[in-house]
Amino acid sequence: MDMSVYFDRQHLVQHSYATTEDFKVRSDAWESLASRSISEWYVDQLKDLKFSNVLDAGCGLGRFSYALARSRPLDVTAIDIADAMVEAARERIDPVPGKHRFLQTSIEDAPFDDGSFDLILANLVLFHVPDIKGAFDKLARLLKSGGHIALLTPDFDWMSELNRFQDHALLKLGFAHDHAALTAPGTNRFCDANILLHAPSKLELIRKPWFDGTMDFPDIDALLNFYTHTMRYRNVALRLGDDSLRNAVRDVVEAHLARTGSLKVSSSLYLYVFRKH
Repeated sequence: MDMSVYFDRQHLVQHSYATTEDFKVRSDAWESLASRSISEWYVDQLKDLKFSNVLDAGCGLGRFSYALARSRPLDVTAIDIADAMVEAARERIDPVPGKHRFLQTSIEDAPFDDGSFDLILANLVLFHVPDIKGAFDKLARLLKSGGHIALLTPDFDWMSELNRFQDHALLKLGFAHDHAALTAPGTNRFCDANILLHAPSKLELIRKPWFDGTMDFPDIDALLNFYTHTMRYRNVALRLGDDSLRNAVRDVVEAHLARTGSLKVSSSLYLYVFRKH
């Protein structure tokens, strides 16, 4: 498994986002198992900004633009590379008052005029694009002068406990320590450690609040259900073609619980908010 699975559009559409199931399981856990709803927190972080025309780029299930649209009058344009995600966002957002649009397209190919939006959301998406700088620059061009881009992005080594569980299990299954499957998570392509290296010069960072999304799972089955819906698991299990990785991770988690008494998984994120000069 090479890292291109995180930004290969065909792979993402066919295997990662062809249906909403995996993403919904993860989203529900982020909302319910952390100490606070992340979508409510997200709305609070932007409540002092003025905006009415929003682009949700890489909208997924549309939960953040939906939360914003419920908090104030908005027109939302939601785009995603996966039809299933666009339709899920449509079902969620369309009943909320406003002139909403839903379109299957990538950020790079988004067919909008420069300066079309006064707020652009790009949450947990830019690590999925092949050319991060190019996509970031496209978003900046679509933004009006004085408008804002809000980027929810993972902390470095996001969900590190799950990464360690999987790497431990892969070694137990006989994978070499330097096998491509035992690499840093794909989210590290665009995370708090390097995001400013990709930011266009026309954008000014005005804030970056941190969200503690630590999930406290009630039992091993709940943790495994979340884990087996992650991309890191799916991409390896797809190659293995059986449940051997899931079973090996269960053994590792059982030992971890016996040793620590904890089933917490860190899931901290930053919300980078930029203003366009």
